Amino acid sequence: MAARRARHSKKKGGAAALLLVLGGVGVAALIALLGSGVLRKSSVRGLEPTAHFRIADYRKDGSRFASAGNSYVFDGRVENIETIGNDRVVCISLADNPDERLPLLVPAQVNLRGVNLTRNDRFIFQVSCRTGTTPEGEQVRGVLVVNKVEIP
Repeated sequence: MAARRARHSKKKGGAAALLLVLGGVGVAALIALLGSGVLRKSSVRGLEPTAHFRIADYRKDGSRFASAGNSYVFDGRVENIETIGNDRVVCISLADNPDERLPLLVPAQVNLRGVNLTRNDRFIFQVSCRTGTTPEGEQVRGVLVVNKVEIP
């Protein structure tokens, strides 16, 4: 009878050790995923906001910003949202220049991935500067078009 109890107790100890090993492997795998960046929220987070973007210079000559299809990242607060057809124009203020507004075009086809643009909230905008045309057919250079939006 003593031999039977000894075998039975070894089985319980083995199961506990197996659970401990599996738990350790799971924690190690989670740490490896976090370290590799697989679980990062988005690629925009890796970009630094464009430093010292001067809204006054953009307003004076926005066409020079579009000459090479430049891309920018803005960390800004939404001040106003206007709808134009299916698109939206979002006016933001930047942290280093809260008194001026920067207009951004958010085309209808841009997937905001669950981000609801709301007034007075901060967002990170990844934009590219493009050339476009007005409904009358006139060329407009230096339009800041939103590619991605994220919550900081």
